[in-house]
Amino acid sequence: MFLNKFVLVLAFFSILLVAGENGGMSTTAHALEVGVATVDITPPLGMPMRGYASRKELSNGIWDPLYAKSIVLDDGKKRVSLVVLDLIGPPPEEVCERIRQKAEKELQISTILFLAIHTHAGPDLKPDLPSKENPWLPTLERKIYEVINNASLSKSPVTVEIGYGSADISYDRRVVNPDGTVKMLWSNPDREENTPVDQTVGVIGFKGTDGKWIAILVHYACHPVVFEGSNLKYSAEFPGVMRNYVEERLGGTCLYLQGACGEINPYDRPKESNQDTYTKMKQTGIALGKEVVHIAESMKPVKKEDRPMLSTYQYITELKYRYDLKDKNVKEFYVKQRGEQYYEELLRDRPSVIKAETPIVLLGEEIAWVGFPGEFFDDFQIALRDRSPVPHTFFLGYCNDVFSYFPTIQAASEGGYGASYSTYVEVGAGERLVDNAIIHLHKMTGNLKSVPDR
Repeated sequence: MFLNKFVLVLAFFSILLVAGENGGMSTTAHALEVGVATVDITPPLGMPMRGYASRKELSNGIWDPLYAKSIVLDDGKKRVSLVVLDLIGPPPEEVCERIRQKAEKELQISTILFLAIHTHAGPDLKPDLPSKENPWLPTLERKIYEVINNASLSKSPVTVEIGYGSADISYDRRVVNPDGTVKMLWSNPDREENTPVDQTVGVIGFKGTDGKWIAILVHYACHPVVFEGSNLKYSAEFPGVMRNYVEERLGGTCLYLQGACGEINPYDRPKESNQDTYTKMKQTGIALGKEVVHIAESMKPVKKEDRPMLSTYQYITELKYRYDLKDKNVKEFYVKQRGEQYYEELLRDRPSVIKAETPIVLLGEEIAWVGFPGEFFDDFQIALRDRSPVPHTFFLGYCNDVFSYFPTIQAASEGGYGASYSTYVEVGAGERLVDNAIIHLHKMTGNLKSVPDR
């Protein structure tokens, strides 16, 4: 009898010891927790808009609000946040860095990925806009931190489900002719036959203990450019419509993760920006939303791990420039395309080396998100997914920075927009970044070791 009591007491103190070492109960018993939040980031009217060099007029209206959405994942040891912004690109590096430092200090979030949906119906993000006396960027910075904080405060235990489908709303705007020349097909309402593109829709869902959706992450690759340069109203474009459609039917918060959409456009792109164009844009978003709902109805739980753990890695690849800005022909090209002032600013502000940051987030052994800083052609998305050792790997474009277009070597040799112009990274840069990502994914999953096998 005495021996049994002694064993029970010993076991009790062993539990207390483990709990104390971990600052509470053992983290091995910690279920994955997820929190989500949304905040309106619609800027004031009268701001310059980004996306079309020919558009000089200022914004004068709102088709639909622009939002920042955050998801925070917490495995008990590590916290990670994805922040999705209805902007053409992430905020400036110094803004992102201040938010990171504050979130790590106050919220214990070690990794943040700043992701843009790449809408061309949003504001420019220069620090002195709309005016030096009343800049908007500090307001955006405050709201982004607010949405991360709100998501962190709303965390609750979840299970993870995943599924795939396809949405035929996109096409390759670069047409390679039989003679090897390239023409740009900027709009394709008749859905002409063209190079096959990756139309995969990937959906990751997080359900609460009550079986209801908390968050739904939708991954797809397509430029949000139903509105052309004549549009002067803010819009989250078809990703915003898709999110609303999904949230209304499934509940929870829906986030759109933009893929490698470098040369991929939506079929319908009317030249006039009016109510009819807005209707067509909504049709594009609803078509994607219907497929997401269909996928969600048959998604399967990720069963390999009951409590998946988070792991992260981040590295920088130094890249060279493709063209010498001081070359006479290069200068002539930029001045003709964008003007003398643009060329002079480019010459003055461009760093000597491009430092391309690539963050990786693993959720257990089944899911990986890999961020890339630019507009990558969609072959890179296919290559990453097919070659990754992680079963469900997602290519995140416009992550943390945007170094313009990353064409494949083949596309660079053929030419066209984004392949031989409006791109400034060295040829082969995209292949290097994807190769490096594959190497690090193998290292993170234990397939490549730091010492040789005996």
